Parts: sequence; structure tokens; C-alpha cells
Amino acid sequence: MHLLALVGAITLLIASVRANSLPASTDIFYWPVEAAQPSVLARVAYDPSSLKSDVLAYHPPKPDHTDGLVRVGFYTATQTNPKQWIGSLVSLSSLIGAEHPPTLRLHLGPASEVYHVSLAATESASTTAAVPPVELVPSKPGTQPHLNRPVVVGPDGQNPEEVPEKTLIQKYWWVLLIVAFLTMSGGGGEGQ
Repeated sequence: MHLLALVGAITLLIASVRANSLPASTDIFYWPVEAAQPSVLARVAYDPSSLKSDVLAYHPPKPDHTDGLVRVGFYTATQTNPKQWIGSLVSLSSLIGAEHPPTLRLHLGPASEVYHVSLAATESASTTAAVPPVELVPSKPGTQPHLNRPVVVGPDGQNPEEVPEKTLIQKYWWVLLIVAFLTMSGGGGEGQ
């Protein structure tokens, strides 16, 4: 009995150390479409600066005879709603049908907060445990527009067609015409 209590205390200590080593954590839920409320899928601790993560708890859904749809997501607080659901709709078989659990992708916002969660298929060689891998996807700035450049449009509102560049002969044909005229008209005055 004492050995079981010691093992439980050590497991609790390790879990608390792992939870304290990463600064943020979030609960990921799965919510079958026909269910009234969600259930906890995983509790994930993560460090947005180093992009390291750790699964503290994982509770996959139990196999069901029906292949339904489930929502995978989390709750967040907004200014208008203190308990706002954010998530994705996936097939139940993607959570329980594969040999390995799917990769949980936590998409991070500009302030390093989780703003979206999604699932990705896991390669069979990458995981051997029953705990899903977690991938942190940081936000990246998008392409920036070129400002203060005039927009040139034609009279009909369409972009003007680009005129192809002229060749050397097309540009200076008049010089060749002058040289030909001077060559043909000059030089016959000494024979008189």
C-alpha cells in the first residue's frame, strides 16, 4: 500500500514539475455533434517562445458504432462572451480509427495565445506512444502591400496593356533614312 502511495506521489510530482516548466496550458475538448456538452480530449502545456509542448493528460474518445462528426476545440474568453467555443469539425474515426493518435496543432496568435486547434495525420514512424504529438504553429506576418504607388488604369477601368519594347531599327529608322538620302544625293560635283 505504501509503495502505491509513493508511486502516486512521484507521478504527481513529475506532472507538476512538467506543468510548471512550461508557462502556458490549455484544455482541448472533443464534442460529438449529437452530444450536449464537450469532453476533455487533452491538456497541453506549451512554451510559445521555444515552441516546446507537453501533453499532460490525454483521454481519447471511446470507440462507437457510428462514425459521426466531432468538434475538436477549446474555450476562450472574449469581450462579449466569457466562454467562447473555437474549434474544427472532424470525423470521429480520425481520433480513434488510426493506429496512432493524430497530431494536435495549436495555432498561436501574435500575442502567443492559442487561437485555433486542428488535427493532422501522424506518420507511423514518428510516434509509438498512445499520447498524441503536439505541434505549435506560430503566426507569421502576411505579405505587405506596396503603398504610395499609383494605380494606372485605362479609360474603361481596366489595366492598360503593356506595350512591347521596340527594336533598334524600329526606334531609329529615320536615321537610316537620312543616311541613305545623303549617300544617294551627294558627291557628283567634280566632273563638270
